[in-house]
Amino acid sequence: MIGKTFAVALVLAASLILSGCIEQPRGDIRGDKLIVVATIQPLGEFVRAVGGDRVDVMVLLPPGAEPHTFEPTPAQMKRLEDADLYVKNGAGLELWLERFSSEGLRVVDSSEGVELIYLNGIPDPHIWLSPRSAAIQVENICRALIEVDPEGREYYEKNRDVYINELRGLDEYLKSRLSRASGRIFVVDHPAWSYLARDYNLVQIAIEEGEREPGPRRIAYIIKTVKDNNIKAILVEPEFNPKMAEVIASEAGCQVVEIDPLAGDYINNMRSVGDLIAESTGA
Repeated sequence: MIGKTFAVALVLAASLILSGCIEQPRGDIRGDKLIVVATIQPLGEFVRAVGGDRVDVMVLLPPGAEPHTFEPTPAQMKRLEDADLYVKNGAGLELWLERFSSEGLRVVDSSEGVELIYLNGIPDPHIWLSPRSAAIQVENICRALIEVDPEGREYYEKNRDVYINELRGLDEYLKSRLSRASGRIFVVDHPAWSYLARDYNLVQIAIEEGEREPGPRRIAYIIKTVKDNNIKAILVEPEFNPKMAEVIASEAGCQVVEIDPLAGDYINNMRSVGDLIAESTGA
């Protein structure tokens, strides 16, 4: 009799759960953390810095992928639909997002409040590559997390303040390091460093012409610029083929050095980038 009664109770409980009368614990499905999706690794790091152990972060862009041509997989799109929050870079980086719609998805545009740079009338999306812009992105992320999870306000704000303090330290380091560079011009394969150049009084010259391979006139100009300014290295990104940079470097008598705009460990990576840019100018 006891066994029969227990079985009936189990059936009744299951029916109530299916009908919605008993709320299923959130942790049974996804844990008690917020699911946050970010487009690129630096954004994911900003979310982790602010969200700490209250968030579970997934980064859409895999290592080595090129963000301008990236298309999320069906599995990633499904994860995006299930997320509590999607942190996009904004400034035109996620053009694919315009084709995606999820009524319940909260999206935060981390570029809000950043003074954008426009190239040929199009916003340059590489805003995270200056710590001053990155600090604005962190503020936007913090506000969004609080909107989704108001109970975590104090926790998020404390973490935000700690990380922004680290960004200020990075800013001071870059300001000091780059001010000591012997020149102000640095040469890159892809013009991803416009915000850093603006904020630290540098001149970025890119081999690439409007997202196209350079023609003979452009190549000659880059070679002359390298020679005239005693530039020590052309800086290339791992997401792009370095062949053209290697050809130009060989003709101009300089090196090819890799810098990664999408690397993890944002603070240390940007310190390294600052060092390499300064050294490339002859410092």
